[in-house]
Amino acid sequence: MPRSRRAVTIATVATRAGRSISTVSAALNNAPGVALTTRREILQVAAELGYEADPRARLMRASHAGIIGVSYFPGQAFQAELVDGLYRAAQVHGHGLGLAASTPRHAEAEGIRALVRNRCEAIIVVDSHLPHEQLREAAGAVPLLLLCRQSHAEGVDAVRSQDEVAVARLVEHVLSTGRREIVYVDGGAASSAQLRAQAYQQAMEARGMRAHVVPGGDNEEVGIRAVAALADCGGLPQALLLYNDRAALGALMELRRRGVRVPQEVAVAGFDGIEMTALSAVDLTTMRQDVDVITDVAVRHLIEQLGCEDPGWRTTVGQGVLRFAQAGGGSLFTVPAQLVVRGSTAVC
Repeated sequence: MPRSRRAVTIATVATRAGRSISTVSAALNNAPGVALTTRREILQVAAELGYEADPRARLMRASHAGIIGVSYFPGQAFQAELVDGLYRAAQVHGHGLGLAASTPRHAEAEGIRALVRNRCEAIIVVDSHLPHEQLREAAGAVPLLLLCRQSHAEGVDAVRSQDEVAVARLVEHVLSTGRREIVYVDGGAASSAQLRAQAYQQAMEARGMRAHVVPGGDNEEVGIRAVAALADCGGLPQALLLYNDRAALGALMELRRRGVRVPQEVAVAGFDGIEMTALSAVDLTTMRQDVDVITDVAVRHLIEQLGCEDPGWRTTVGQGVLRFAQAGGGSLFTVPAQLVVRGSTAVC
């Protein structure tokens, strides 16, 4: 049976290599005082055993813990992609992650406070619904960065997509297919909801079109209800744009249940670019948020703020990223999104 990596510690490596724990620790951390041949032997044994350093082990020996806390909602597919991207970015930049999942029985603010108690040096809050003042209070003096939401709190940084440009491009694309009646289903209380709804309205008005916003949210049920309400109260439009991909998937399901052909009768588009949208049975046009760039910019900025050594500082920053000074203090970074055209908005 292969040895579990979880069971491989410095003591395990020391026993196999026939060296003291202090010698093995110095060799693995590239500390002075270990002969080159000894260091090579220890590194080879560690590799054979599958030893992986735990960033938390630095808590007792370094001025920086090397852990960034992440608060997120586990039920959203896009948030799961962001957490995966944060793991990659943290590894590239020499840090680890501590996670706090917000659930009906575990409040978001309490999760953030737990991350602070566990000595996370900075906190990333993914797509939060809490007021900025509560987020700042929960994080205390720890640097705080909001992901996929703009900050209005003093000294709080943020990284989000260039939603205004992205929504305008989506409107322009649908109009280019010859459709003129485009209804937007907004995100309700979700983060960035107001920003995207305003961008839709401005894009329609700038092109001389009538804007029509329907109240919504960020899940499949929202898309189902929006289609039902429109169909039962005057008829469906030529196209539906929805706050995110989950709501768009709900709209697709309800349209098909009612026998409405997509895109022949109604075109549909979402936002986020989650993996499911590429399935042949879905084939959904969407604005894909650049998860790798968003997460890299967030982690890179926090490490810079903390003054930590960053082994990944030479990695290239994504093109088109903009930085702004926010009115309440802190920095806002915006990242370009990509229009992905699929069959749900095809010209008929």
